[in-house]
Amino acid sequence: MTVAESAKAIEEHLRQLRREFHRHPETSGNERETAARIVRELEDIGGFEIREGVGGNGVIAELSGALPGPTTALRADMDALQIEEQTGLSFCSENRGVMHACGHDNHITMALGAARLLAQRKDELRGRVRMIFQPSEELSPQGGSRKMIEEGALEGVDAVFGMHVWPDLPLGKVGVKAGPLMAASDHFTVTIKGKPSHAARPNEGIDALVAGAQFVTAAQTIVSRNADPMKSIVITIGRLNAGTRYNIIAGECVLEGTCRTFDPSVRDLAERRLSEVLSGVCTASGCTGELHYERGYMAVVNDEKMADYVRESADRILGNGTAVSVEPAMTAEDFSFYLDKKPGAFAWIGTTPLGETVWPLHSSHYSPDEGVLWRGAALLAGLALGLRER
Repeated sequence: MTVAESAKAIEEHLRQLRREFHRHPETSGNERETAARIVRELEDIGGFEIREGVGGNGVIAELSGALPGPTTALRADMDALQIEEQTGLSFCSENRGVMHACGHDNHITMALGAARLLAQRKDELRGRVRMIFQPSEELSPQGGSRKMIEEGALEGVDAVFGMHVWPDLPLGKVGVKAGPLMAASDHFTVTIKGKPSHAARPNEGIDALVAGAQFVTAAQTIVSRNADPMKSIVITIGRLNAGTRYNIIAGECVLEGTCRTFDPSVRDLAERRLSEVLSGVCTASGCTGELHYERGYMAVVNDEKMADYVRESADRILGNGTAVSVEPAMTAEDFSFYLDKKPGAFAWIGTTPLGETVWPLHSSHYSPDEGVLWRGAALLAGLALGLRER
């Protein structure tokens, strides 16, 4: 029986397991029941050395094969989002206002499925497999991977792999590319202070709201006039809060935004130019300003050989034509910190059947087709079983 056939044989178990996680989502830093359920499943599988409370609510489980070989790490994130679910599923979230809208319930299930498949094939496993169940991936810009790494998640690891359900790809297709796959994600806050006055006498005040509006428009020239047009960058200001009343000149304006880049030099440019633009706006308006720029997740950059290995494995395990080429996305993932330490690759696995509505990640309507579960489990297990060839 092939790995894929073994995965299909446990499909119903995976479906029920995923629905259990989906009904009981927990936000970043609160994944206690999720972690406990993961541990119970690993204990039921048997053969794994289990560590709990890693990096907060993280779980690490290690399986030793019968033969010598490398140590492969497989990572799944655990946390959910503060979103009210609107899928209409019979197993929708029972935790009001919290939902697995990014599909991490699927990631957990696929990894546990891989763990079960690997335990079944312990006699043919070369080396060791380390399952990493990580909390707080959604807690940008801090995330959860760095704490897991600090507490030993990658010690002795030769290669690390992860995947994300991806609604933009057809069900079962695996998107992977060498080099940059997902962007670095930074968070910034700008505070502009002016001088309030009566709205009918603006000459007696300094309008922080007008200065804030000028900053919003001027910041976009960093993208259009400062950055190399061949190097991707997005600067989005998603929040502007100013003033206390309609007839008072605003004395303070607070803005929050994000900067997404792939190239470290462009990331440096963006931070420097945001500070310079703020300084210029404040000089022109008479306001004072402060920029707090917080670097978050690094760009996800796949090792070339490991990306090729994922592509080859997907076609071998799930059928020729499974692996597809993809373009990078400006979304972010703290899996990047694992790849900064060890060779490996991150892949996307498609969840939308042909002809069906594509609900995006973080949508209150997003619910991946459950056919992704056995496919993801088979691919993760196959990556661990086949790494000896590399």
